[in-house]
Amino acid sequence: MTSTRNDALRTIAAEHIDALGAGATLLGSGGGGDVSLAGHLLRRALAPAGRRVEVVPATALPPTALVVHAGVVGAPDVLAERLLAPADLARAVEALVGHLGGGLAAVGVIEIGGLNAMAAVLTAAHLGVPVVDGDLMGRAFPRISQTTAAAAGHPAAPLALVGPAADTVIVPAASPAMAEALIRGCAATMGGAACLAMYPLTAAVLTAHGVRASLSTCHALGTAFLAHDPAAGARGLAARLGARPLFEGRIDEIRPPLAGAPGCVTLTAPDGAATARLDHHEEFLAVTLDGATVARTPDIIVALAAGNGAPLRTDQLRLGQSLALLALPALHTWPPGTDGLVGPSAFGLDPEAVTP
Repeated sequence: MTSTRNDALRTIAAEHIDALGAGATLLGSGGGGDVSLAGHLLRRALAPAGRRVEVVPATALPPTALVVHAGVVGAPDVLAERLLAPADLARAVEALVGHLGGGLAAVGVIEIGGLNAMAAVLTAAHLGVPVVDGDLMGRAFPRISQTTAAAAGHPAAPLALVGPAADTVIVPAASPAMAEALIRGCAATMGGAACLAMYPLTAAVLTAHGVRASLSTCHALGTAFLAHDPAAGARGLAARLGARPLFEGRIDEIRPPLAGAPGCVTLTAPDGAATARLDHHEEFLAVTLDGATVARTPDIIVALAAGNGAPLRTDQLRLGQSLALLALPALHTWPPGTDGLVGPSAFGLDPEAVTP
């Protein structure tokens, strides 16, 4: 497979979940949370009655149609232990739509990387509305302001949060920094995680500024990944995904993130002739090979375990592991002037030190 965008999804049913989950994990770039939890809930919602969620491009909706973006926010360990409640995702959207005066046309995906890709589909299934074939990040990012909508001047607020006891908070307006602080603070107060509805945008705005065909691309990536024979190795998988091989080697050192600064992993090639550094925080940020940067955020960097080829999150890296590092093709191009939003400096890396 040389392209991952051949087939547009029209509906999502139970048989699509494994591929969506695999694609969302790859697009998480080492972050985005545990996709399997949201996948389990989505399967439970769709499988028994053979239900399907309609998938529509933003261009197919009336220009003034309202799309609300839904997902979850919180500590990864909390999200891993506490199953999402589809009803809470729906409550968050309904609270925001009620605040806006009604008229929901579809649910949007905040980030196509990680569990929020599945959470948006789960929300649409619970509400009985379509989900838009697109997203606002083209991968996973840790902050709600790291979106194509924000880059175009569209705020996340009004927004709504719902906790596990159905406690609901509506933020009518907030700056990007204040919205981030309020969301994190409310999620912590609600037990470490919350369901979130934000970025109420028209279909016209999404058509102009959203990442297009994200769900279709995610599904195609996952389908290609699941069909891959591990015996073909990382380069065979890279060719199937249209990805760029970066490095293969063993982890010799792990320095975790500290006081907000990124951490890094040092890898050595099997023959000892080359070394690589993998910078990371919540997601993988940059790969430097013998002093030369070969990939940097917003590039989508993937770390695959040797042997079974499973994509690993940042919290799954261990000393002595053998990895293959790939860079996936971008789902879109960030406009000029957004390096401070999604580039190395946004994560505390020296942009001069990680410039290709």
